[in-house]
Amino acid sequence: MNQRLHLAASRFERLSRDATEILCQPGWIHMGEPPIDWGAEIREQFRFGQWLGGLRLWMASLYRQRFPRYSAAELAELYGRCEFREFYFQAGDRLEFDDNTFSMIVSEHFFEHLFLGDAIALLRECHRILKPGGVIRTCVPDADLRTYAAAEPPGYPSSRVPWTHHQKHLSRWSVYSLSEALKIAGLEPVPVMCCTKDGQFVNVLPTSETDGYAGCLEPELISTTAYFRRLPSLVVDGIKR
Repeated sequence: MNQRLHLAASRFERLSRDATEILCQPGWIHMGEPPIDWGAEIREQFRFGQWLGGLRLWMASLYRQRFPRYSAAELAELYGRCEFREFYFQAGDRLEFDDNTFSMIVSEHFFEHLFLGDAIALLRECHRILKPGGVIRTCVPDADLRTYAAAEPPGYPSSRVPWTHHQKHLSRWSVYSLSEALKIAGLEPVPVMCCTKDGQFVNVLPTSETDGYAGCLEPELISTTAYFRRLPSLVVDGIKR
């Protein structure tokens, strides 16, 4: 059985049923956020002056309390299928896995919360733990070039949010900078969804027949993005040769 890693994972209760159908299966290890304290998250939004965001989060939490995606029994069953570990990272850390362990790594909206040096250090760790033919699929905000929304404001989400806070975006990514970071980490970058500097929106899901994917260990997982919550975004694959 292939081993797969969901890096900086969302809690399963936040994921769609399409996503958990893919991600909550034997063979997946999830490294991600601790259980969510909705009250604390909402209070922080208001404390940082994010009144609209706080109101939206409050309304969403009320809705999910009344209409949860999953029952308590369903959540217990989902978490019982696979392994979920709380995850924190800074440059110099080593992921607790042997070399050449995983066939696929998936990460959504996490690398923007790392400074560039930390991001490259983590990508190098991902290269180490991927098998040859393995893929890391990284999804981040397309901060500056996106044509489907306004550019991300500097200091997102607000200048009032300190740089040490988990909501703060510490890196701004484009298809060019993310591809270069993957190259530095020893991975071959292949854009999947992105905006280019000439205003084009690229959205092409690969298959095992696509150039660069010969010998890919996970043909089914590379041909879908159903496990991502926040699309459209910038999505770039990094292939280990």
